[in-house]
Amino acid sequence: FFFFFLMLRRPPRSTQSRSSAASDVYKRQVHGIMERTKQKYMMKTLSGHFDMERDIIADFNPNEEIFIRDLKGLRRKILAMRADGKEMLNVLTDFDCTLTKKTHNNEKADHSFNAMEKEEIMGKEFVDACVEARAKYLPIEIDVNITKEEKDKHMADWCGNTQNLLKELKPTKNEIRRAVSISRLYLRNGCFELLKLLSACDLKLHVVSAGIKAVVAETFHILQMQRGLQLDGTLVYCMTPEVFDPEQGNALVDFGEPTVLSTNKHLCIDHEKFPDIREGSNAVLMGDLIEDLLIVKNLKLKQVIGIGFLNAPAEHDSEVLQRFMENYDIVIVHDGNLTHAVQLVKSIIGAELDADYVERNRTAQKLIEALEP
Repeated sequence: FFFFFLMLRRPPRSTQSRSSAASDVYKRQVHGIMERTKQKYMMKTLSGHFDMERDIIADFNPNEEIFIRDLKGLRRKILAMRADGKEMLNVLTDFDCTLTKKTHNNEKADHSFNAMEKEEIMGKEFVDACVEARAKYLPIEIDVNITKEEKDKHMADWCGNTQNLLKELKPTKNEIRRAVSISRLYLRNGCFELLKLLSACDLKLHVVSAGIKAVVAETFHILQMQRGLQLDGTLVYCMTPEVFDPEQGNALVDFGEPTVLSTNKHLCIDHEKFPDIREGSNAVLMGDLIEDLLIVKNLKLKQVIGIGFLNAPAEHDSEVLQRFMENYDIVIVHDGNLTHAVQLVKSIIGAELDADYVERNRTAQKLIEALEP
């Protein structure tokens, strides 16, 4: 892996001159009808026009399955949180493979790291090094039998190596935008509705992720453009800080502290850093690893409802599913949808469930029973 680090060479950057009409803010032209159709978006940056030929939101997945650890216990939590009011509700989530899809159309989808693995932008050596590292470390990350201490060491190595590669190549903000625009990164069906609901209720979505912050922010930027959604103040990023140097074309040159790993996310979030999360308040917490539940470790919360996304194929009696069921209140299997989180938040704040949710989610009848007034 370090051999690739020493030998990295990247494709030359564009020398296209800055136009007086260019700006760092994307401009779009929407072609076709907005409702659930593939659309073309023209996004203009300092380095030119980028075309996104697809919707950033994935289609509804009808093959998901939903498991509830304790139906009566979940109902009690919902009623208690409802009694406390929406002012006491927080929503915290991981990003990669939680807000985003693990697969799309039976092919692997991108996450915030491999969205950058584009040879035409970063070079073949970078892509090869990242693929090699992922083959080594990903099985360790998702293994439910490895101790946290052992995982911490491996995840720190993986993160440190990747950061070194990025600091060596110094991708610019525009190159990151271009990489995201041509990536296979998809937000789950229901993500738009969740953000729209939180924004309307003046609630925040705390994104606690070990991913690349610039990629995550760009993903949400594309969503806002495609849907005409304003999320000012709704999104809060709890992630490793990134340093961009304007004198080097807004290039990524360094990373700050703390370094957020998939196993230590609690280190970046507490009441002092985020006073909007009040002591004694409640939370809906979403993740795709058991370690994601540690996000609230340093928070003094009254009630927490955990939604776990088990994206890998799993039999109903598998060890992985059992471990998820022991830790999460709700487990969504087969790379499912975020629509359940939307309805959970609606139930907690006392809003009516969507009629079409009840109609097309026959496999979620137990959950619907817990959510109803």
